Amino acid sequence: MASNEFSPYTYFNHVIGLWWLVALTTILGGAFGYVFFHIRPPVYEATATFIVTIDLNRFPFQGVREDLIQYNEDMALNTTQDSLLSLEVREKVVAQVKRLDSSLSPTDLLQNSTIERKQDVWELRFRSQAPSDAQEIVNSWASVGYQAMLSWQETGKTPDYVIFQPPTLADIPQDPVLYDRNKVILAGALIGFLAAILCSNLIVRSSKRPLPELE
Repeated sequence: MASNEFSPYTYFNHVIGLWWLVALTTILGGAFGYVFFHIRPPVYEATATFIVTIDLNRFPFQGVREDLIQYNEDMALNTTQDSLLSLEVREKVVAQVKRLDSSLSPTDLLQNSTIERKQDVWELRFRSQAPSDAQEIVNSWASVGYQAMLSWQETGKTPDYVIFQPPTLADIPQDPVLYDRNKVILAGALIGFLAAILCSNLIVRSSKRPLPELE
């Protein structure tokens, strides 16, 4: 009676016996990744940064509950993001970069961007298939947004104890964040290799299926 225990050695020999299947599906997977790369061009991400802090000498500590001090600080610092995402700022950015993409809209800016806070540092990121476009759009956005931050402070929409530093503008991104050619081809080859392993296992099992008994 045949043993049903799994034997890595036996399984490895079965796979080696079907090496041509493994090689074929791996190559086909890599080829599919290459085709996918041309269907979905790589996406680049440019990042501009802001440093925003609190002037503790002007922060109103008196008369504020201790559990609300951090909350008030966060709310004040969050005006950084509010100003960047305001419709007025996004419309100015779209007008400035219209020559790059005439179909770009304020909504597109939201869909292709992220804003992340890391302590006192705010990162504004924008993604585009053209690295130079990603850089120019995010830098335009950062510059317009910085002017809006100062304007909000002058009109009282932002507390005067928030200190906005001029943004550090983005460089041209060198490596894509999505759909990198080599990574896509490697992923396709790996998927093909794993598919071959599974198929070889099924082929071996089916070849060992017992014949039906004659009555």
